[in-house]
Amino acid sequence: MSKKQIKLAIPAGTPWPVEGRDPKTGAVVLAPGFLEAVAQASGLALGDDGTGRPRLTEDMVSELLLRWYIARRKLGEPECPVMDALIGEARRASMH
Repeated sequence: MSKKQIKLAIPAGTPWPVEGRDPKTGAVVLAPGFLEAVAQASGLALGDDGTGRPRLTEDMVSELLLRWYIARRKLGEPECPVMDALIGEARRASMH
């Protein structure tokens, strides 16, 4: 049995949502409403909302941000220090 493929959508006109990192936890700080907008545009739930819809997961958001960032950089959009740091951390971790 194959899994249903989930396509994530970013609403048109959404600005780059990465605002920084939490200094204590290192978690990425996203613009307010970004996760809700992506979940709604993608037909996903943010949590167990009782509808049975698939949930928007942290892994999905990470992959979305990475792919979006790479595409933005190819189009000449400015660098995001937070994303550059995360990519560097992931590369270093994969070398060990």
